[in-house]
Amino acid sequence: MSLRDKVAQSQNKQQPDLFATYGVLNNPFPASSQTSHNPRRKQSVDEKAEARIISFLRDQKSQVVVVEGTQGVGKTNFLNHFEAEIEDALSELNGYYVVRYLADPEASFDGTIRRLFQELGEDHIEKLAEKLEDDETPISSARSQDMRSALQSLANAGPVSELVRLFADWLYGGRILKAHKERLNIHFRLDTVESKTAALRDLVVVSSEAGILNGIFLLLDELEKQDGILSPTAVVRYLSAMRAIIDALPHHLFMMIAVTPDALRRYSNALPAFRSRLQNQITLNPLLSLRDGQVLANFYLDFAKKEAAKKFPKKEPGRKSLITPSQVEDIFEELKIITERRGDRGVPQRVFLHRLHAACEEVIQDLN
Repeated sequence: MSLRDKVAQSQNKQQPDLFATYGVLNNPFPASSQTSHNPRRKQSVDEKAEARIISFLRDQKSQVVVVEGTQGVGKTNFLNHFEAEIEDALSELNGYYVVRYLADPEASFDGTIRRLFQELGEDHIEKLAEKLEDDETPISSARSQDMRSALQSLANAGPVSELVRLFADWLYGGRILKAHKERLNIHFRLDTVESKTAALRDLVVVSSEAGILNGIFLLLDELEKQDGILSPTAVVRYLSAMRAIIDALPHHLFMMIAVTPDALRRYSNALPAFRSRLQNQITLNPLLSLRDGQVLANFYLDFAKKEAAKKFPKKEPGRKSLITPSQVEDIFEELKIITERRGDRGVPQRVFLHRLHAACEEVIQDLN
């Protein structure tokens, strides 16, 4: 049978056959490369994060939550889950923005600030212009003369698309053109992290006083990538810029940072003042016992069966086990021995789930 025939057969028969035999639609466990759209088993640490979010929504005082854990314990899964939860919880509330950013190695914090401006976008600037057209009072809370001048120009003209676009280009760090000087009375380019940070502070404060911004959720993943790739000086500059954002916005900013303990320790040594902003920590642990592994495996199996039942509500699901408890136990114990030999503590969830995925994949392939 050719690969084409095998693919066609798999597409046509896999889901019904899997459901009829094992009660699932596909492999219940994610491969190590699958970092998104994975279900999350709720844990006690989730309640800590929820409590921080609720207090932020209540008081609007800025918070920084550090999600700490070694590689493979589920930090990305944690951030993915709360990104979706926050967006769902705020779906009926106006004035909140959720920004997810992968902190790839970059020499400055500039990319993150630019992403924040882009997330606010021209729609936000148009809303702000409309509000300022009715009441210019919030403009006085901006510290930068260029920001006050630009906002005054928007207030006088209203949400004119050309002015909105010029204002957005300026925020993104574009060159100062004749139109910027004549139409918005702007004279200095935002070409440094410090100037962008100051502009972000002014925009957030003015937008808040105008009643169109209540909070920004900034979720930073894999912050440890800065360490070991950038020079020590570049890392300190990056962390200093992040600290400046936190200090510049005592209100309206909820920052959730995922980082490994080793990187957090080195960052703290490199910039002690940064550590003082990161006292609110949530620690994710690897699988420490066989029971932890069994609970996680059962969670993924049960989730897959529930999803399958939704698709075939009138069909009887298969009762055969795709993977047996003894197989789960063998895989966990084998991985535990390997991690202990390396001197590591516990079995990373990602490694365990990948091994379960591989074991189930063999069974699925045999079914075809």
